[in-house]
Amino acid sequence: MRASFRTVILAAGTAVLSAARPHAAPNPMTIVVANGPYAGTYKARADEVVCLHAKAQKMYAASFKDFNANSPRAFAEGGLKVNNPDVAGPKKGDLLAAFGTSDKRSVEYNVFDVPITMTTKGQGAELAGSGKTKDGVQIRVTASCVDVTTM
Repeated sequence: MRASFRTVILAAGTAVLSAARPHAAPNPMTIVVANGPYAGTYKARADEVVCLHAKAQKMYAASFKDFNANSPRAFAEGGLKVNNPDVAGPKKGDLLAAFGTSDKRSVEYNVFDVPITMTTKGQGAELAGSGKTKDGVQIRVTASCVDVTTM
């Protein structure tokens, strides 16, 4: 399951690069790292955030990848994945924030199986989740998915 989140982000990034249509609307995403050497608030470029609802894979995700990240401290990728989004009841999922160049990570923060707030709005959704990494770094990811690719 942990490797699949990375696959989702890479697949979503590839889909964005190869998509012929422009985004109908931006999908804002903010990642807050509360402590540690990369503490701060990071805003992904909303027009480059991909929201994906993969029904067969039972997941909903918002992801961002900066293919031009060129420094060890650059915000390279981030996202939030909701497991079983179409099942009624509380949601759980995974969070990611990674820093470094597009091909080499300096730091990668992953949090797995944390409570996720998912509020559907028309075809889109408001997503939020927070948790601590195994090293005690607190992260929070929020995303507003307006333009969603459904598979």
